[in-house]
Amino acid sequence: MIATEGGVIQMLEKFAVPVGGLLLSGLAVIIYILARKKKEADRKVMETRYREQMFELLFQTVDDIFVMIGSDAQSPEYISPNVERLFGVSALEVAADVGILQRAAVQPDGEDIKEQLKRIPAGGCVEREREYIHFSTGEQRRIRETFYHVCIQGDDKYVLMFSDRTMESRMNESLRAALDSARSANEAKSHFLSNMSHDIRTPMNAIMGFAMLLSKENDDPERIREYTGKIMHSSPHLLGLINDVLDMSKIESGKTSLNIEEFGLPELLEELCGVMLPQAKAKRQTFEIHICGKVPELLLGDRLRVNQIFLNLLTNAVRYTPEGGHIDCRVKRMEQTSLQNARLCFVVKDDGIGMSEAFQETVFEPFTREISSVTNKIQGTGLGLAITKNIVDLMGGSISVESRVGEGSVFTVELEFALPKRYKDEKFWKEHEISRMLVIDEEESTCLEIREQMAETGIFVEYALSGASAEQKVREARLRQEDFQMILLDCNMPGENVAETVRKIRLQDTGASAFLFLTAYDLSVAEEAAEETAADGFLSKPFFVSKFRQTVSELKAAREKKGTCAGTEPEAAWLSAAGLPYSGRKKNEKGSLAGMLFLAAEDNELNAEILMEMLRMEGAACELVENGLEAVERFCRSGQGYYDMILMDIQMPVMGGYEAARCIRGSGHPDAESIPIVAMTANAFAEDVRDAMEAGMNAHIAKPMDMAVLKSTLKKLGNQR
Repeated sequence: MIATEGGVIQMLEKFAVPVGGLLLSGLAVIIYILARKKKEADRKVMETRYREQMFELLFQTVDDIFVMIGSDAQSPEYISPNVERLFGVSALEVAADVGILQRAAVQPDGEDIKEQLKRIPAGGCVEREREYIHFSTGEQRRIRETFYHVCIQGDDKYVLMFSDRTMESRMNESLRAALDSARSANEAKSHFLSNMSHDIRTPMNAIMGFAMLLSKENDDPERIREYTGKIMHSSPHLLGLINDVLDMSKIESGKTSLNIEEFGLPELLEELCGVMLPQAKAKRQTFEIHICGKVPELLLGDRLRVNQIFLNLLTNAVRYTPEGGHIDCRVKRMEQTSLQNARLCFVVKDDGIGMSEAFQETVFEPFTREISSVTNKIQGTGLGLAITKNIVDLMGGSISVESRVGEGSVFTVELEFALPKRYKDEKFWKEHEISRMLVIDEEESTCLEIREQMAETGIFVEYALSGASAEQKVREARLRQEDFQMILLDCNMPGENVAETVRKIRLQDTGASAFLFLTAYDLSVAEEAAEETAADGFLSKPFFVSKFRQTVSELKAAREKKGTCAGTEPEAAWLSAAGLPYSGRKKNEKGSLAGMLFLAAEDNELNAEILMEMLRMEGAACELVENGLEAVERFCRSGQGYYDMILMDIQMPVMGGYEAARCIRGSGHPDAESIPIVAMTANAFAEDVRDAMEAGMNAHIAKPMDMAVLKSTLKKLGNQR
């Protein structure tokens, strides 16, 4: 059947509408699909960008760097953005030369990184740690390198990871150091406990042993004296061991503080001489203190702690120096940086056994002692220098040591002190008519030190190194009519007859010269020399202007009182100023307890009994109460002048010693402000002394009670019956 043209047209018209509809529908579907795919693609792009941003943000906060390299092992495809922070080079620099990272190593390989990567098998990795240098800051860092060889969709890739392990490494080092320190401390403390067990048991064994012997042989006076003497010799050593341990414990706990007050350097050094000279003389050692240059005599600082520093160093010097050795202590002023402060240098030198170089590195650590056949025979805790170092650090100073085995040691301490307001009495020397003085001493350094210290006084100081030379200078001065008003003579000059020198000089002058003896040794020697030669008095070395001024004042007062001239018997004023006994004085002089009445507050029956007996033996009486409240009530009921002194324990029931002292001071009793109150306590730290002073007490005596200390305290307080 043949279709006509019209039929075809009709047929096309019949199907045109449905086909058009289908085409439009298909197009719409395609457009929808494309739009959906675009949206999905946009979402994935956003997610990718988000992940990239999160990834970059993450890398900015971590200490790991990633670098991905293609199969050629030299073209970076990805570089962490934090590379500049950790290495100091930009990502562009790394992209241009990936080997720049390894060249930052402290010890670079010298091998191309490409060759290193090629040796890593597929799926394998290599890692190591080494030190790197930051390109910008020069800081050294500990880096762990981990290189991976991976296969991604059939392509070989290399991933380089650099992890900063600096903090971790430092922490591990700190932990190792802490562990080593803890081990060393445990070993030191174990060794210390072993030593302490021996050192404490040694005097304790002596005390217990001789006490037992006393109980069995109490009918033999000679044996009793021998045993008690040995007990008394062992007791101070045991007490010293205990004090060191307690002091170190308090320092380590951080409870130590400084008590700043004005104190005199001359008095401090004089007390040190009094303590150290007997120890040195017992070993036939020479002990001297020298003042180099113009050293301020009044200082602001913690006197007790400065004294403790000196005692620890000097005691060690005596202890570790053989018999016949020499101990020298020098005090000098460092370069002045302020008018209100003075930095002083204290040097303690000995020619003892010395120390090895290895031990000098740990000498200031607690519980350390150098072990040798010599030191094993010397008792000690190994705490003295550690305590000294802690005190020096607390005072803002420095301490160092130089030593050689068999040659001795030199300890140097530098401390800075504030200076109190300086008082100048320019008329003093004119009023006492002193313009010229002669110093006679075989040590020229001593003469020069005295001349330098007297430079500001305007007094002309001449010196002689022998008696014959001194006689010649006195003769020449007499001919020029320029007599010396004051002559200072060393009474211990070897090879010199001091009495004869004084006699010859006396024959040459008109008697206008006053003679003072200089001595660096036991003042009793100077006392005997003064009595033998009819000298006017004496001064202890080292020489200080303030002590000299005081002596001149005492001499003038004694002359005016007695109406005598130079050349008479030494007066009590001289001996009292020097802290020496004088045979011409009456009983109840300073330092004597005879006839005194004490009020003592002590709650321990055994301690109370010992105290009562010790005072009785000294000729003193004592009224005893059990607590601070009873002490206050007993004192308030007493008449004026009834008690001479109050001895106050600190830790007591009902009312403690500090509160009792405050109540007594505020009681309104006629003697409330004047009666001496002395703390008598086992609390022996510097802070306890300060607390006692703040409570209104006059002095502090640590238990166990020592009569010599009580007498010395009484002498200082100037209390006379």
